[in-house]
Amino acid sequence: MRYRYGLLGFLSLIGVVGLIIEEPAFYPFFAFVLFFEYFFIKPDEMFLENMRKAASWAFYVSLLVTTAGACCLALFGQTAEHALRQGIGWGFACSLIVFSCTATYFEWKDSTGASND
Repeated sequence: MRYRYGLLGFLSLIGVVGLIIEEPAFYPFFAFVLFFEYFFIKPDEMFLENMRKAASWAFYVSLLVTTAGACCLALFGQTAEHALRQGIGWGFACSLIVFSCTATYFEWKDSTGASND
């Protein structure tokens, strides 16, 4: 599947659900509509490498934030269930933000001809 990165745009449907049920906490997912542009970009080696690097950064941030958040909340007296749920939520949110920002950054550096090292 050549254009699979465009599928990230479907996360914006969570924002639509937020409109339907009138839940403002879901509105930030509308930001993912920007990923639909990847359906129209022919992926080359540099694009794929940039996506891999962005995903790698996001994965490590997710692990760090999930672990730190769950441990801190558990140590400060929250129930294990609440601490894990909050830690996973924070990790997911941070990983999406980091992926989006780093993918944009790498794409910008590629378009200006700068090195991504």
